[in-house]
Amino acid sequence: MSSTHFPSFPLRALLVLCALAVVSLLYLPLPILPQLAQAHGMGTATAAGVISAFGFAYATGFLIFGPLSDRLGRRTVMMWGLTTLSLVTVWLSTVEAMPLLLAGRAVQGLAAATFPPVAIAYLAERGTPRQRVWSVAWLSTAFLSAGLLGQIYGTEVAGRWGLGSALQPLAAVFALTAWCLWTTPIDAAGAPTSSLLAGYRQIGRILACPQLRRVYGPALLLLMCFVAFYMGLDTHLGSTLLAQGITPLIARELALPAFLAPLAVALVMPRYGAERVVKVGLVIATCGLALCAWAGDVQLYGLLVASVVFVAGVGISVPGLIARVATTADASVRGLAVAFYTFVLFVGASLGPWLAQQTVQQSTRQAFLVLAVLLGAATLYVMTGRRAITA
Repeated sequence: MSSTHFPSFPLRALLVLCALAVVSLLYLPLPILPQLAQAHGMGTATAAGVISAFGFAYATGFLIFGPLSDRLGRRTVMMWGLTTLSLVTVWLSTVEAMPLLLAGRAVQGLAAATFPPVAIAYLAERGTPRQRVWSVAWLSTAFLSAGLLGQIYGTEVAGRWGLGSALQPLAAVFALTAWCLWTTPIDAAGAPTSSLLAGYRQIGRILACPQLRRVYGPALLLLMCFVAFYMGLDTHLGSTLLAQGITPLIARELALPAFLAPLAVALVMPRYGAERVVKVGLVIATCGLALCAWAGDVQLYGLLVASVVFVAGVGISVPGLIARVATTADASVRGLAVAFYTFVLFVGASLGPWLAQQTVQQSTRQAFLVLAVLLGAATLYVMTGRRAITA
């Protein structure tokens, strides 16, 4: 991209809010699945299709719109994507028939995929190095906290007044962001020197880079372990925690301060580099899981404290991994490289429930130890790589 115009503060703040709103779309229906199932006369597992329909299209869209933004321009893809997302979301707020709801959620997921990888690339290539680090840090904070805040929003709004009432304010955020992007200076689109299909073949070039492989590997396991941990916490210790007055939502809220870790990363990354930040974050996350395994079901409060350490490690690692992609990938394929990163990250999150299911018959300590070993392996993989000169 030849344009390096740095977005104004109101636009940057709106992009962060939009990031929170977009990713919250995935988690929003989770707390009200029993209500949706009852309303449509079906099982909860079937009603969960509103999650999977969105998720599959969302993940697929990353690989479509990231490379497309390299050719058409970041601003153009986000602007039209958010406009479409706003219209689809407003329409979904009026839908009652389950088949239409499922189809609409798939379209919504595809439209939502125009934002996360493109917004990361958009902010990562504008302004000074310090401005870029802070922009990505705030985006990372929004993406991470959406997993928790989206569920809280779903409980408090959708749970009380219905899914439609929860979707309409989000549609307003998407429309406002699209309009603000329309009023900003246009960015330069990439020169179409080859076909779009040829651009996707660059994935092989991206995976051939050892430094990027050491981003994608840990990214896959990071959110896989994150999702599996909280599902395992509910499965193994849900009733025990409830006996202590700690609901699943409270157990997650305790870790909310750790989601601010990306902001602390923004202070130290310019001095120490993204590579060191990633290593430190992965070590902290692995240690947090190991402490959770040690606490097991004996030291409940110790386990909850250790979970905060784990989440803090995740919060440190994610912006570091994003920065590694943005600084390592060539500008001509940066959109694709970031899109593939978000795709891998989301695939890992999608595999989290499967991983949790594989450990359901094990003890609490054994289940968390499996997660610690997996993340520890990813940490070793990063540690054994040759240090990049441009970290």
